[in-house]
Amino acid sequence: MQRWKNILFNTSLFLNCLLVYLQLFEDRLSIPVWLQVAGRMHPMILHFPVVLISAYAIIILFLQISKTNDDQAYQNIADLILLFAALSSGFTALVGLFLSKEGGYDIETLQWHKWGGVVISVFTLAWYYFRKPLQVYKYFALVTSLTALCLVTLVGHQGANITHGQDFLLSPLMQEKKQVAIAPGEAEVYAHLVRPILETKCITCHNSKKAKGELVMDTEEMILKGGKSGVLWDTTVADLGLMLRRIHLPEDQKKHMPPLGKPQLTEEEIWILTQWIKRGADFKIKVADLSPADTLHQIANRIFTVNETAEYDFEEAAPSTVAQLNTANRVVDAEAVASPALNVSFFNSQLFKAVQLKELEKIKKQVVSLDLSKMPVKDEDLKIISGFENLRKLNLNFTGITGAVLPAFKNLKFLKSLSLSGTKVNAEQLKQLKDFPKLKTVFTWNIPVTSAEMEKLKLELKNIHFETGFKGDTVVMKLMPPLVQNEEAFISAPVPLKLKHYINGATIKYTLDGSEPDSIHSTVFKEGQMINGNVYVRAKAFKQGWVSSDVIEANFYKSTHKVDSVIFLIPPDPAYKGEGKMLTDLVKGKTNFKLGNWLAWRDNRMETLLQFAKPTTVQSITLSTLLDVDSYIMPPTRIEIWGGADPKKLKLLSSMSPQQPTKSQPASMRGLECKFSPATLQYIKVIATPLAKLPAWHSGKGNKAWVFCDEVIVN
Repeated sequence: MQRWKNILFNTSLFLNCLLVYLQLFEDRLSIPVWLQVAGRMHPMILHFPVVLISAYAIIILFLQISKTNDDQAYQNIADLILLFAALSSGFTALVGLFLSKEGGYDIETLQWHKWGGVVISVFTLAWYYFRKPLQVYKYFALVTSLTALCLVTLVGHQGANITHGQDFLLSPLMQEKKQVAIAPGEAEVYAHLVRPILETKCITCHNSKKAKGELVMDTEEMILKGGKSGVLWDTTVADLGLMLRRIHLPEDQKKHMPPLGKPQLTEEEIWILTQWIKRGADFKIKVADLSPADTLHQIANRIFTVNETAEYDFEEAAPSTVAQLNTANRVVDAEAVASPALNVSFFNSQLFKAVQLKELEKIKKQVVSLDLSKMPVKDEDLKIISGFENLRKLNLNFTGITGAVLPAFKNLKFLKSLSLSGTKVNAEQLKQLKDFPKLKTVFTWNIPVTSAEMEKLKLELKNIHFETGFKGDTVVMKLMPPLVQNEEAFISAPVPLKLKHYINGATIKYTLDGSEPDSIHSTVFKEGQMINGNVYVRAKAFKQGWVSSDVIEANFYKSTHKVDSVIFLIPPDPAYKGEGKMLTDLVKGKTNFKLGNWLAWRDNRMETLLQFAKPTTVQSITLSTLLDVDSYIMPPTRIEIWGGADPKKLKLLSSMSPQQPTKSQPASMRGLECKFSPATLQYIKVIATPLAKLPAWHSGKGNKAWVFCDEVIVN
């Protein structure tokens, strides 16, 4: 054993002598390619000496404090740890020196880090050599151990600054202190949307301390200058230039940014950068300067909500109470992690009942945001809300209320935002908001108030900002999509199609075959137009002087026969297993598949047997499916319909291979119909096979896809 200890010690001594020599004459040092490979091992092996030195120091501190420093077994183990620490320190510092010659780092910080590595290596070897006399004196042993821990911490901090950016170690605390709540109207696009993305995803490698590719992004001037490969963007080219080109490269390619292994940009972050560059990369433009219909404006409104957590002086509601109040059309969730404040949102107006507001009195102290938009609420229903003493935000857009209820809200001493768009509130009633103590913003789109009345209101109520939307001949606005007001998705007889748009003069055009509506060939919507059978409605709004709206989609299914029982020959995935009746209960799921209203298959195909109480004549089967490309939910590669009078002797009636998407697209629901010659059946077997491998263009290429189905409709 002693012989091996001598060999390791002499090797460490040689490495330290070589290290000091090369460090002193590094300006004459030229690194061959094969040594560059060794240099790149530095980040991989640097943890060994850090752990070993720290472990030895802690052992010595323990032995001295516990007064067991004469225990020979402990000493032998400790000696080996220190010897390997000395050896690994020398090797790590040496390959780090090789790595430093690649360039792209801040010279001053790098020099401190390199000499720090040399000091640690020499110190550790000397510590091993003089370990025995040092341990005789408790004071010297303690000081040496503490010195070693300090050296490792300081040099490691310098290395982290070089690799991850300035003040990497303390940056979470500094960011916490820097985070200041800001209103959307005061936010700047670059400073508050773009810059935070650059700081977390780009500047760690492109800063004055570590300029990879000679690119520094610390200041606006340096960003505009670009790096070795040129400027970062060019709005005259289709892909908007170098930055976005590198971002969109596959992650496994060398030039993809951020590099593989670093935190990647989210879809929203890429969208923010793209839209900012597309608009000219203006460093001074404010969110308030953007159209309310602009995507950047909408993202900012969501991100820059004033954080009032520090003002809350009420206790958290019981988790069991919150869980009980979450229903099929009401979501109650925390405003933020560890916050006692609750947000409440209602959806699906068909399920709304006034008593559901009364139920919220159990958490009336904790509710700070209440969204009742498009709910059939009346003035008398809202008197309950006046008791929600900590309410900050109230959304009553497109409800049936009148201004008669507004005085009751004066008791809401913290109310800051009130949304009244699409209601019957008039100018005289809005004047009642004058004495609301903290009200700052009122949304008043499409209410019976003239422009002259609104201007007068703004003069009288100077402390309130009335958001009426953009007006002006020079501004080209984008129309909001039309609304589909049909509540039922399943029909047994012809029903009128109900489409509506809240902008006067807007024309709605639609198609029933899933094609894109256009302003020339598509059908103009008029009251009384009927739909029958399985149709995939796509509608779009048009108006002269406006940008046409996005497309709204809705599926309608004709359901003739009711299935008596459903048997899963292959069960759905446990994560989305629901109940068997879900396939035939004629209740449509939502595009948010996490609500639990879908059945799904991935590792196995969907194989389900439908049974009728008596023979039934059938001529088509439709699968109501979900398409969500980004969530790996794709159409099945093949659908087969089998039928007959005996479940063991079924014959193939129809099959189809649905078209697969060729690019990412928004989530939507699709009806896949298999038609066949009319047949009298008592049993029907439905088979849907998931896509085995996602295509090469998909971010999850090679992975299995999901098949999601919520209904099987029989006609």
